[in-house]
Amino acid sequence: MIFRLFSIILYLLGGIYFIIFGVYVIVLSLIIGHKYLYATLPLLTRIQLLFLGAWVRLKNKIPNDRTYIIMMNHTSFADVFFSVQPLKGKYTAILASFNFKIPIWGTMLRSFKAVPVYRKDKTKALQGIKDAERIINELGYHVVIFPEGTRTINGKLQKFKKGGFHMALNTGAPILPLVVKGGFKFKPKTRWYIKPSIIDIEVGKPIDISKYSINTIDELVNDTYTEFKKLLKEDDN
Repeated sequence: MIFRLFSIILYLLGGIYFIIFGVYVIVLSLIIGHKYLYATLPLLTRIQLLFLGAWVRLKNKIPNDRTYIIMMNHTSFADVFFSVQPLKGKYTAILASFNFKIPIWGTMLRSFKAVPVYRKDKTKALQGIKDAERIINELGYHVVIFPEGTRTINGKLQKFKKGGFHMALNTGAPILPLVVKGGFKFKPKTRWYIKPSIIDIEVGKPIDISKYSINTIDELVNDTYTEFKKLLKEDDN
C-alpha cells in the first residue's frame, strides 16, 4: 500500500517537472536549435528521474571518439531517461511509434530527430532503419536502440531483433552495449506503481563489427547478446 500511495505523489511531481522540462526543450529548440541542448540533457533527465524515485549510479561514459550504435536492454518506461545519462556529443534514438503521439514528448523526440518504428508494418520498420542509417552517416549522431524491441515482462534479457545489427553492418558503426540494472524493480511493464530504486548504468566495451558480414549476422547478434549477459551477470537458466 505504501508504494502505491507514494507512487501517486511521484507521478504527480514527475509529471509537473516533465511538462516544465518539455516546454523548456521545445522552446529552446525553436529559438537556438536543439544541438545546443545536448550538454544539459543528462542533468535535466537526472532531475526527472529523481522526481520519479530513481537514483542513478553511472559506470563509464560513452566514448566520444566516433559514432556508435548504442544498444540498451529494455526494462522500464524510464529507459530513455536512463540512456541519456552516459551520453556525450549528439545523439538520437529509435523508438516505438506510439511515443510520437504523446503530447510534449512526441514534439521533443522530433526535435532531436528520433526515429519512429512501426512494429506491425514491416515496410515502415525498414524505412525507420534506413532513416537512422542516414542520421549516422550524414549527421554523425549516436543512435540508441533497444534490440529486444519491447520491455521485458520477467526481468530477463529477451531475444534480440536484427534491425539494429543490419544498421551496424550497413553503416560500419561499432555497437556499444549499455546495460541498466534495477529498472525492472523500479517499474516493470506489468506493474503501475513505482518502487524507488538505485539504478546502475554501465557502458560496455565497443563491439567491432568489421569482422562480421551479412552472412554472419547471426554470429554478431549472438556475440552481442553474450556480452549483455556478462554485463548483466545473467545466466541462461
